[in-house]
Amino acid sequence: MARVDLHSVIPLYYQVREDIRRRIEAGEWPPGSTIPSEPELQEIYGVSRATVRQALSELVMEGLLIRKQGKGTFVAPPKIVEPLPRLLSFTEEMRAVGLEPSTRSTKVEVVQTPPRRVRETLRLPADEPFLRIERVRCASGQPVVLLVSYLPVSLGVDPREDFSGSLYELLEGKYGIRLGEAVQIIEAGVADEYTAAELGIEEGEPVLIIRRGTFAKDGRAVEYVEGFYPADRYRYRIRLER
Repeated sequence: MARVDLHSVIPLYYQVREDIRRRIEAGEWPPGSTIPSEPELQEIYGVSRATVRQALSELVMEGLLIRKQGKGTFVAPPKIVEPLPRLLSFTEEMRAVGLEPSTRSTKVEVVQTPPRRVRETLRLPADEPFLRIERVRCASGQPVVLLVSYLPVSLGVDPREDFSGSLYELLEGKYGIRLGEAVQIIEAGVADEYTAAELGIEEGEPVLIIRRGTFAKDGRAVEYVEGFYPADRYRYRIRLER
């Protein structure tokens, strides 16, 4: 039986929670593994089911554990932490934190009628067609984002390009487009059926949605992109000063 002091002033759920955290950090329960069931944890710690549930619920809220209906409770994979406010491509973000970026699938098409927010963000006329690029990007083999990019056709980017790598490196290196600034919005959402299937998660699971409009140094509109990140795999860090 694990060490839980029934006579301590420290709440039992807190002791259980911290011991589970310790086991995870020590690698006893590695990322992606299933932790013992609630009845098993009751036996391990010698506490009530309500105590176990409270401990697990707090770890789920922290993002350390993931509950999957009908499957059990799993140790969450390490989150990718991206500091703001640098303008980086996905490839650059992953390399900066020591992960290997890759692309699982790519879909490219020219569209005449993109979502209204694309034109509004990039401030482009109604007759401007767009190159739509949809990609599932991975970090060290694990899908971490569904990216949907819209590039004005007037940029001259060939739709037959290999878009499996860094889009920003392609734009700057081959097309001479010097990226200047971007406006980015981050919001919470849930995965619809299509997004869930592409990312290998359950429909309705929380996702981090990032919408970004990027402009060149000469003022030209370059890209509108929407990224859908599983909430258990990604987070942003912002440093504020006064």
